[in-house]
Amino acid sequence: MNCTYVLATVILTFLTLNVSAQTKELTESPNQLTRNGHVILLPDHGTVYIVSDLHAHWNDFNQWLEQTRLIERIETGEDVYGIMLGDSIDYKPTERPKPPYGDLQIVNRVIELQTQLGEKGKRLIYIRGNHEYAAAETYALLKNAGMTEQNRPAYIRKLYNSPTGSYYRQFNFIERMNDSHYDFLINLPTVVVGKNGFVAVHAGPAKSIDRLADLVEPSQKTLDEILWDRPKITRIGGYTFEHTKNFLEAINGSFLIVGHTPISYFPPENIRDSVARLDGKQLIFSTGYGGLRGGQTYIEIDLSKTYISVDELKPGVNIHRLYPK
Repeated sequence: MNCTYVLATVILTFLTLNVSAQTKELTESPNQLTRNGHVILLPDHGTVYIVSDLHAHWNDFNQWLEQTRLIERIETGEDVYGIMLGDSIDYKPTERPKPPYGDLQIVNRVIELQTQLGEKGKRLIYIRGNHEYAAAETYALLKNAGMTEQNRPAYIRKLYNSPTGSYYRQFNFIERMNDSHYDFLINLPTVVVGKNGFVAVHAGPAKSIDRLADLVEPSQKTLDEILWDRPKITRIGGYTFEHTKNFLEAINGSFLIVGHTPISYFPPENIRDSVARLDGKQLIFSTGYGGLRGGQTYIEIDLSKTYISVDELKPGVNIHRLYPK
């Protein structure tokens, strides 16, 4: 028998077994909160409260914690989780950063709460958005170029005044973050999946994965899709319903919840209860920047329930106004 053929067969068998083992580990994980690489798996019980796109809105972050009593309930052992769906950092261009900086307060408070809660701190889940990803990448780039705490203003000024400065100005948390913040951001998970089909990422579906295991250490292309993409109805070349459907089928999900795209970008027919819905399988919302004026929302999901469609998510039960009238 050809030695090359034998070697190729052995390698293929090893890779197949390795992928199968990883897939089995994900789908048959213990019925409790588990992290595997970029993926957080949640059990088939409990309640999860979700915010997205706070963008340095410190008061909105605290309003969410106060309205849900999330931290007190975690402390007393109640079966609840909080998910921050990315983009909690960086002031938007229309909102001038000024002390005390809201994004700095949010990140520091999450780190403090996770530490304070000990093992229960895992229930306060902060996943990365495109802003967490880009701020960490930019900070590392500047540090590698020689930026120190002393010369940081000069390095950032030079970056902002460069031909690509308008891009980097979006990620202004680099003006305030330190090495501890970088370590925190670079280690954030990216995907949350519940055993009963709940799926949450920051922006949109991955278009070319075959299984949940592909998200454990996602390719750069997959990361870009999950963190940056917008629906086709809001941007030329964006993802379609078929992309969402295929993504959910690949990971055995029932419905997808994302933030990232401001609600005002959607046609009026897609907006109801201050959130946008796409073809019954996807809900888009915002708690801070990007929410409808007077209609900022957070989402509540019963992890024990199997939702067939996002149309089952009702105002006052699953869709909550951050500031009730």
